[in-house]
Amino acid sequence: MERYIDAIERIRLIPEEKAVPETFRDYFMTCARFILKLDSFLSETADIDLSCISENSISCSDYKKLIDRLKHLNKELYDDMTRDYETSYLNPSYAEKKLSPYGNVLSILLMEIENLIPSAYEKDLEDITSVLETFIQIYCMFVSCHEEHSQDSLRRELPDVQAVKDVLYSYAFDYSEDFLKKQMDAQYIAEPSYTRNVILKHDFKNADDIYLLGTYVSETTRKTAEFVASLDDSEIDRMAYTWYKGFKDGFKQQGKPYEKKSVIEFRYHTGFERIVKRTAEYFREDGYDFTLPRRSGHFIVRSPKGVSALYDSPNRQMDYDHIYDSALCMGDRITARMLEESLRIFKSYGDEIKRYAGPVVMECFGEPEFEPEDKAEKLTFTDHQKKAYGKYRSDLLLIVHDFILEEERSFTIIAWPLPSIGEDFKDIFRETIRINTMSSEDYMPIQARIIEALDKAQYVKVKGRTNATDMRVVLHTLTDPEKQSNFENCLSDVNIPLGEVFTSPVLTGTEGILNVNSVFIDGIQFKNLRIEFKDGRVTDYGCDNFEDIDSAKALVRRVIFGEKENLPIGEFAIGTNTLAYKMIDKYKIGARMPILIAEKTGPHFAVGDTCYSFMEDMHLYNPDGKELIAKDNECSILRKTDPDKAYFAVHTDITIPYDELDSIICVSSDGTETAIISQGRFVLQGTEVLNAPLND
Repeated sequence: MERYIDAIERIRLIPEEKAVPETFRDYFMTCARFILKLDSFLSETADIDLSCISENSISCSDYKKLIDRLKHLNKELYDDMTRDYETSYLNPSYAEKKLSPYGNVLSILLMEIENLIPSAYEKDLEDITSVLETFIQIYCMFVSCHEEHSQDSLRRELPDVQAVKDVLYSYAFDYSEDFLKKQMDAQYIAEPSYTRNVILKHDFKNADDIYLLGTYVSETTRKTAEFVASLDDSEIDRMAYTWYKGFKDGFKQQGKPYEKKSVIEFRYHTGFERIVKRTAEYFREDGYDFTLPRRSGHFIVRSPKGVSALYDSPNRQMDYDHIYDSALCMGDRITARMLEESLRIFKSYGDEIKRYAGPVVMECFGEPEFEPEDKAEKLTFTDHQKKAYGKYRSDLLLIVHDFILEEERSFTIIAWPLPSIGEDFKDIFRETIRINTMSSEDYMPIQARIIEALDKAQYVKVKGRTNATDMRVVLHTLTDPEKQSNFENCLSDVNIPLGEVFTSPVLTGTEGILNVNSVFIDGIQFKNLRIEFKDGRVTDYGCDNFEDIDSAKALVRRVIFGEKENLPIGEFAIGTNTLAYKMIDKYKIGARMPILIAEKTGPHFAVGDTCYSFMEDMHLYNPDGKELIAKDNECSILRKTDPDKAYFAVHTDITIPYDELDSIICVSSDGTETAIISQGRFVLQGTEVLNAPLND
């Protein structure tokens, strides 16, 4: 607390000072004013635990006053990120224009400061102070140089650019373990936390309760919360039970010990808190607690790939502009340190980490279309940094799996639409409920028929109709076809909704072109996405999002490949959920669907790891009792001899929708061809019922 007070007292002086060159005065005053806003908020709420306060703990009128104040603060604190971004120092283009050659580094510093908003709600003064002291250090560097220049014109008026970068490097290096521990504790350890308390203390039948979380509340999020608050308890219960049961069934289907675990991690989109709370109640009946991590605001631990924790983006272009902020310090030294720190933190958990069962994930779809502007002023990784970061992610995955055994953890994912999908939102939402709660018993025999045909094939041909897709997928050889299968019969458990059969193909001989006209991946719409394969590995790729070929490749490499090159095909699957496809076609929302649903509406390929990473030696079976044997490929098998080359910490699905698909044909060792799909329709005997939604 004393360090925080000292920092604030120093920062209070900045707006009154003229101690830096005029060019930089507005920037430092902007930073100082924002920090003082946060301090004012902390003072105003000093005697209030916002995570626990509710309509039951204070009068309705006082609660309404508090919520109205939080609404105003939400708008005020995030204003720089939303309304004023084009003329904000957060914008690297504007910052470089005004503050060159310090533009991008000072933009990152302001981003660190404004990302402290959730920490202010949590009253995490240690986290806040680490950033404030770094800001003061950089400010004082400018002050010192300006004073020395005033006294001696031969002295530099401004600090060396590298010296300023070195301060942020030291900040990241010194505090990386603190930031990692906060992030990992929030993910793995079910102790009282701010976000967890907010969920437990409120029923969210009042949509305004979401303002207590401290995350940005967009118009879409507000409308989502209002819609969810309006639903009947029975509808909330049905959605929550489906989510809960999918996770539990995943353990059962894979033969994993659900009863040995007792902590799940929620990942969801703000506005769905009422469903999260009801789902948590189902898990509580089984003796389970939960965690609810936020996205970290610190550049050293933010993933360039995107967000996988509680976060509502104030500005997607801003997020894109700052995806590579860690380029300030990314390299072998700091990644080695962070791996050591992660290992040390995991060890500190002792038996507590054994309670962790896995993530219960909610995705959303229907966000407004977003095409990022690729600004020259933003930081990017060098080739060496790409390799360093890629290796770090792979090595970190190995550490995680040493403490969270794949044979004892699972997950489930479900998706719901957002109001921003359009005027048909309510109808789409109700159809999505229908799709997400489809009967596994009805689909099981249909998909078993497809697997029966596939298990007789040596390879599969996949051809597009309105695109250039032309793939040859080699399958594993079954040594005992009566007891073995290459394809998993995927029903409504870990991936909701149901509707696919999938395998890990043989890489050698798998080749061709995968081409999709339009697909959304991690919130980015890829136009005319093209990936070429030889012996199951990526050899070339591109898209039409940018005219500049290198920028287009960089987008694919970051979002789809996780900054890796030459990735293998980890999965080949055939989606069978034609009801989902019909909904997509009916409302013309194909370009806005998440992979989770889109992958069920046609064949798809995943680049990166197989679906069975770290589970290769487990015995897994289909509902008919046949054992799944296609769990390895030529990369994953290296786990036994060269583990560093076995895994990639990437698994990204790319789907070819039925309307872009021509055919899927099984080819046996004697050349016999059996069509599963022809001209975009199921033709295999016993699967024709899947065409009903397509023909309506």
